[in-house]
Amino acid sequence: MDNLRQTLIDSLQSYYADDSDLLETVRDLVKKEGEEVYPTLLNILTHLDFNAHDAKTNWDRILTHRNLLETKLDRHVRLITAMCDYFCEVSKNLETPTMIELRILEETRKYSRSDGLTGLFNRRFFDEALEGEMKRAQRYNGKFSLIFFDLDHFKSLNDTYGHQAGDLTLKKVAEIMILGKRTEDLACRYGGEELTLVLPETQKINALVIAERIRQKVEELKLEFDGKPFNVTLSGGVASYPSDAKDSKSLIHAADIALYQAKQSGRNKIFLHALDKRHYLRIDFASNIQVNQVDQKSGQITAQGKNFSSSGLLFESSVPIEIGTHVKLEMTDLGLEKPITVKARVVRVEKFDRHYDIGVSFLEINETAENEVAQALAKNLGIPVTQVLKKNHFEV
Repeated sequence: MDNLRQTLIDSLQSYYADDSDLLETVRDLVKKEGEEVYPTLLNILTHLDFNAHDAKTNWDRILTHRNLLETKLDRHVRLITAMCDYFCEVSKNLETPTMIELRILEETRKYSRSDGLTGLFNRRFFDEALEGEMKRAQRYNGKFSLIFFDLDHFKSLNDTYGHQAGDLTLKKVAEIMILGKRTEDLACRYGGEELTLVLPETQKINALVIAERIRQKVEELKLEFDGKPFNVTLSGGVASYPSDAKDSKSLIHAADIALYQAKQSGRNKIFLHALDKRHYLRIDFASNIQVNQVDQKSGQITAQGKNFSSSGLLFESSVPIEIGTHVKLEMTDLGLEKPITVKARVVRVEKFDRHYDIGVSFLEINETAENEVAQALAKNLGIPVTQVLKKNHFEV
């Protein structure tokens, strides 16, 4: 939505002298972005809020009104002139309009929606942007993700080094977020030490990769205030529409739950909402696993299994594997008649003194293998195989 607004502003500034090309730009944007273009355009020019239907109706009437004015005055009438006359004299939405340069108006708007300390968007803008992204995803059957970050032990940091050190920390972490996000992502300060990222058209696994990259950069950050060095870490929770929630409030709650789980598990971690709810049936699995990285030419890794479900696997490795990496796993000794091979994606990496815990989520598993895994789980847990198949799902 913010990108759409900026595109329209750039077009208005480009077509200041001759706005005939602006109409063509608007038509092209409507084909690409839908009728949400109309309320955004009218809000830029008038600061009035309309829904998409009413904005489209008013836009058409403004163009008709401009043609009428040109006929009566026998001269060219600029679009902004016709618009002002329409809203003052025809629809009467404006009673005391004020003239202001678009550049100044947008600068004022920028300051009103930004957090003064970090330069990130503020809570008010976050609420509006999230609701807009939700409506857009619902309208076009799209998807998007939300990341909630929280600085670990921030109160202790303030108490130890002072609030100015806390402010410096927030600024530096905000810089990392801005550099680590993509152009279309929206970085916001939700409140206090809570920071968020709204990621349009982003699956959960891709949001996890971005969140993990930011977490690592914050962990590596070297800070100093008043001659005293210190560092900071952050925890994060990731949730996605529509897999975790169907409305904005529920999506925030889902991301917050994942963040809480990250905090409870020791902090300085990123948790996915659905994958960390532990509603999958699991069994201990201490056998060796052969791991091949699909996207790289590295050799085979022999890893030690820890626990297993029909949704994923946790194993112990002597070397790290980057989050988001596709791997091929060969597993044996699950009470299966023969080894099975599945494709998976790394969704969790946790470092210990002498090893790494690697969590993967299965991407592809054929029907025969799925039934064999379900039978093994049912046998170990002493429950019907149908209950295993009903309870487990194969999606990230």
